[in-house]
Amino acid sequence: MTDQQLIKHMTHIIRLLPIAVLILVGFRLEAKPAELVFTYWGSSFERQAVKKVIQQFNQQHANIRVRAQHIPNSNYTTKLATMAAAGTAPDIAYIPDAMISKWASAGWLMDLSDHFQNDPEASTRMRQIYYKLQDQIIGTSATVETIILYYNKQVFDRAGLTYPPARAEEAWSWEQFVSICQKLTTDRNGYDATNPNFEVEHITTYGVAFPQSMLFLLPLIYSNGGQVASDDGRKLLLNQPAAVDALQKMQDLIYRYHVAPTPSTLESMPSASFMLQTGKVAMDIGGHWEILDLSQMGFDWGMGVLPYFKQPTTIICGPALGIFTSSKHPEEAFQLFKALGDTASNDLFGNGLWMPLHVEDYTDPAKISQWLNSQPGVYPAEARSVLVDYTINHTPRQAPVYWLRNYGQIVDEAITPALSLMWAGEANAQQAIDQAIKEEPGLLQGRLFEE
Repeated sequence: MTDQQLIKHMTHIIRLLPIAVLILVGFRLEAKPAELVFTYWGSSFERQAVKKVIQQFNQQHANIRVRAQHIPNSNYTTKLATMAAAGTAPDIAYIPDAMISKWASAGWLMDLSDHFQNDPEASTRMRQIYYKLQDQIIGTSATVETIILYYNKQVFDRAGLTYPPARAEEAWSWEQFVSICQKLTTDRNGYDATNPNFEVEHITTYGVAFPQSMLFLLPLIYSNGGQVASDDGRKLLLNQPAAVDALQKMQDLIYRYHVAPTPSTLESMPSASFMLQTGKVAMDIGGHWEILDLSQMGFDWGMGVLPYFKQPTTIICGPALGIFTSSKHPEEAFQLFKALGDTASNDLFGNGLWMPLHVEDYTDPAKISQWLNSQPGVYPAEARSVLVDYTINHTPRQAPVYWLRNYGQIVDEAITPALSLMWAGEANAQQAIDQAIKEEPGLLQGRLFEE
């Protein structure tokens, strides 16, 4: 090629360069965003709240499109397990308690350790909400949640009783709590449970209701000095005196004092929030997440700390949030993982569904205000004492779901069937837990990680 031909050829290439650049830019502009699927459970109020958060995330991340898939609680585990086994698992999801360690051991969940080590938001989440498998971080709670006491103010006013304490140092003793429950429990004739004419068969208002599952029993077991299992995860300790005593006193609320509904009565009633709203129950032991529903139901309610045995105690809990190893977009999934935990941008923290994941959100006044006061009318005045101080200073034990291997299976196969006998009045607490001990051999297999 002569010099003249070379110059002509190079000139032609230079003329084509702008076109090539435009083609490349156009290709980048037309590149499809990463598509993620996020699965979760929750009430109708929660479904709308999550939908709003995902819409906001999509608006702020042009390169990512998230499709939120709501699955009812009743068949969430089965549906998600089927999807994972079929190779159609979501990218990111709430992971059921019963499955977190099993799925992580099977290699279904990403090890997020490197992300946590290098990311300033993830690395400052509370250590007690980490889900770990040996040295791997397989997720955290999507939210911090705690167990507290809700009440209908009108029922208390009608009975002329003082509202439940909002400060742990003023919490009711168990004896005080039972006495108040008796005064709040009334029959069709208006007699309360202390009156000799009280008709057990015709109760119109119960003093208290509570979900009959381990999650809601844990604070009271811990308050009495009891434990679920030994620290090495090898022995079930629910049959020890402290735990049995707490369980027996919970059963006594139903069959001895008649201030809480029986399982059959509870099943015939609507949701706990609706029972509270309608005055069918005066108090409800429940999770923080109920605030989302209660704040939209239009009645005068409040919150307080739980009664105690030896010391005021609650727990920190929350659904696990994890990323599946089958995700084609793990980095983008982690962006959503982080965004869901951002108190400043995620409305779920301000609308009463979620509590923050970082210690400073409970210690820094400005950050506390950011989630408690961002949406007027959601949190009652006593929320500062009940949710902040109580959560940080009165959660002495990490819930076993975070550290006990096979915890979900232990609960499902040994503890829950035994407790069902207790709730049905077919066995006392000691007899029921002795039955659980018989069912558990082979289920307890140690800790998920070493401290």
